[in-house]
Amino acid sequence: MGRSRLFFLILILSVYLISPTHTVAQKSIFDPPEKNNCPRSQKQAHIWYFGEKAGIDFNSGTATVLTNQDVMTAYKASGVMSDSVGNLLFFTNGRKVWDRSFNLMPGATELYGDVGVTQPCIVVHRPGADSIYFLFTVDVLAFMPDNTYSTRGINYTVIDMKERGGYGDAVNYINVPLLTPACQKITAVHHANGRDFWVIAHKWDSDEFYAWLLSVEGLSDPVISSAGAVHGGGYGQQVNAIGYMKASPDGSMIAVAITGSDEIELFDFDNSTGEISFSDGFTTTQTGISPYGLEFSPNSRMLYSTLLQIIGNGPPTNPSYVLQFDLDNGLNNPVAVDSVQGMRLAGIQLGPDGRIYISRTINLLSKNDSLDVIYNPTRSGTECNYNRLDNISRSRFDLEGRNGIYSLPNIVQSYVDIPVFTYDSCCFLDVTQFHISNTANIDQASWDFGDGNTSTDMEPIHAYAQAGTYTVSLTETFNGITFTDTGSVVIHELPVIELGDTIMLYTGSTINLWATENMQSYLWSTGYTGQVLPVENQGEYWVEVKDWQCCTNFDSVYIKVFEYYIPTAFSPNGDGLNDIFRVVGLYRNINFIMYIYNRWGQLVFQSDDIDQGWDGTVKNQLAESDTYVWILQVGFLGEDIITNGDVVLKGTVTLVK
Repeated sequence: MGRSRLFFLILILSVYLISPTHTVAQKSIFDPPEKNNCPRSQKQAHIWYFGEKAGIDFNSGTATVLTNQDVMTAYKASGVMSDSVGNLLFFTNGRKVWDRSFNLMPGATELYGDVGVTQPCIVVHRPGADSIYFLFTVDVLAFMPDNTYSTRGINYTVIDMKERGGYGDAVNYINVPLLTPACQKITAVHHANGRDFWVIAHKWDSDEFYAWLLSVEGLSDPVISSAGAVHGGGYGQQVNAIGYMKASPDGSMIAVAITGSDEIELFDFDNSTGEISFSDGFTTTQTGISPYGLEFSPNSRMLYSTLLQIIGNGPPTNPSYVLQFDLDNGLNNPVAVDSVQGMRLAGIQLGPDGRIYISRTINLLSKNDSLDVIYNPTRSGTECNYNRLDNISRSRFDLEGRNGIYSLPNIVQSYVDIPVFTYDSCCFLDVTQFHISNTANIDQASWDFGDGNTSTDMEPIHAYAQAGTYTVSLTETFNGITFTDTGSVVIHELPVIELGDTIMLYTGSTINLWATENMQSYLWSTGYTGQVLPVENQGEYWVEVKDWQCCTNFDSVYIKVFEYYIPTAFSPNGDGLNDIFRVVGLYRNINFIMYIYNRWGQLVFQSDDIDQGWDGTVKNQLAESDTYVWILQVGFLGEDIITNGDVVLKGTVTLVK
């Protein structure tokens, strides 16, 4: 049985009310939807606009070039925001904002982001406010030879997508100051609660990180952490403001490039408190090139950095490099996965497809219409397949005449927290299908599902015999080399739902059918969507419940409407047959009283116990054969049967000797 209160509704009936056994309705009477894990669409970073009118769309699962916007040039990092299912909302170079129809937002055309800084902007959604987005902008430090400078630092502007008929605009909060002076770097990542966001920047002439929490309540005061090197100096050291800052996709680390000092620093980040602490440092030794772009692998175990020649406006005389750091060893012993002559490798960003993209250009005037690609960034050394796809070298991503310059989008890093595999259907009795997140450079795949079963399919399906947490390993093989990674799969129990089998209901009354509490949704056979269904008619009723893991379950119950059985005659002659006049068929959770009167209106019997009937005697003498009037009053004590006051019935019974 289900809720305990339903036990009280199973009525004890006499033989007069026994009906054929009712069978609980089978699944065939209602075909519920597939019990999948809850949709967790996180496609806010699935459309990129950057560089000189360049674009990429990741919504299909494969990176597809976009050539449909001709309005924005972003020399350095851009900001782009889509909704959770991948529909473009707006994009920006830090100075101006364009909506999804490629028109300028009127209130966001003079923002304080400088298009020449490393990361001039980032867009973050305000939790709990579907239409509100915070656009953070970074201004340049404009130095004079006497070491004075001017800057507007870091500011934010609020974009409300309800404005202009859903195309969005900045209306009330434009260029609100946050921090000055500040370096040319800003990043963002989810709070540990998975709902709120940290926005992180670095103060100029300081060793201080500033971390603001954006939550339902709005933007907090910053958490300030002193850690690592001082980013600062005068006119000759202003290049120390240059270089990327990136949070790891899992929110556990922060990496910073200090271009002027040839340094890369790694920090531990507490995404519960916002506190940052120094972990490791690395100083480049290659002559004439400095660290600039930074990015983590999808599993946050590798860190990549571009090294480029900062000095000079012409073609670089020193090659650009891409370094890979295996973070199990900190920043020690990086591997140069590739180098490029005559080209500056600059911005670097992990894509939703699990691959890392790198912008390439000679300078601001001599550009390139392709991106370099690290196809397997979780693999060590040259096996990360820099510009190599299916053993074909120079497999870059073609921008079809558009140019990346030094630019790629600066996005909330949690949006590219990509597991090695994903899976659909995580509820017991479902068939679970597995998907490899990044299918580049795989000759074979083998799976261990953690329950003794295996598969060699690229996208296998598997049915777990019981609910639980399983460690699943995926081994990819390419060119005879194997790469193994693991992930957890949680198969959830189905929600418990038991309505009972058959419930008896007194005619004219109402019963409340209670489904399991604290479910995400309810669907009854009547179309009702609440937890408690009032029922007054006989019939079969079912309910489907969905819990907060989006697992569903189903149950049904038959409601049998009955009336009291009250005999019209009895014969108290001691033969053991029909000797007692009593009411038959009520359950005991009631207030009960019965009165019996003779034809002159005199009370001859009363009882407050349903099991105590009239034996036909009055003052220990058998009453005369006659017709007697009875009045019955019943009050239901349970919460589930609902009546308009007590039930009162009247009738007559004939005493036959």
